[in-house]
Amino acid sequence: MSDKIENKALRQYVYEHIRELIDNEDLKYGEKVNKSDLCQRFNVSQTPVNDALNKLVGENYLTEVARKGYFVKEFNKQEMMYLFEIRAGIEGIAIRLCCERANNEQIKELVHAFDGFHSPLSEEELHHYVKVDKKFHKSIVKYSGNPKLQEMLDGTGFISRTYQKGLLKSFEDSLMEHQIITNSLSHRDKDKAASALIGHLMASRDNIENEIEQSHKK
Repeated sequence: MSDKIENKALRQYVYEHIRELIDNEDLKYGEKVNKSDLCQRFNVSQTPVNDALNKLVGENYLTEVARKGYFVKEFNKQEMMYLFEIRAGIEGIAIRLCCERANNEQIKELVHAFDGFHSPLSEEELHHYVKVDKKFHKSIVKYSGNPKLQEMLDGTGFISRTYQKGLLKSFEDSLMEHQIITNSLSHRDKDKAASALIGHLMASRDNIENEIEQSHKK
C-alpha cells in the first residue's frame, strides 16, 4: 500500500471516530475539542486530526473560533426546528419502506425496543431510554432498505443532532408515541406507522416553536 493511500485511510479513520465521539456525546455539544487528547487517543500526529476537524467544520458538526479552537456545534432553537422537520420527512418515508422491506427479525427488534421502560425513571434509566430512542430512529432508516437514505443519515447525522437537549417532551408522552409507532410496525401498517412517526417528530418541533414564542412574549 502506498503512503498516499495509507495517509488517506488514516485521515478517514480519525474523521469517522471523531464524528462517532460527537454522535455518542462523548464530545458534548458546545464543548471545546482538545486536539492533544485526540492525538493521544488515536496515536496520530496533529495532521490527520486537523484534517478531520476541518472536514467536520465543513459538515457543520464543529465550529472554529479564531484563536480559541474548535467547538462541537450547538444548534439554536430555530435550527432544531428545521432538523425535526427534516427528520419528519426522511423518517416518514423510511418507516413506510421499513414496513415493506424489513425482515421479521428487524421488525421484532423495533417492536420490542421500548419493552421494560416504565414511569418513573431514574436519571440513569432516562439516559438509557434516550440511547434506545436514538438507536430506534436510526434503525428505521437502516431497515428501510434504501442505501441513499442511509447515506443521508451517515453524511449529516440529522438524527443525533436533535438530541443535544435530550428529550423535548415528557418521558410518558415520548413512550406513548413510540408505542403507537411500534404497534403500527407490528402490523406492517405503513400508513399508520408513517403518520404516527411524523406526528411524533413534529410534536417535538412544535414544543420548540412554543418555547420560542413564549420567550418572545417575555
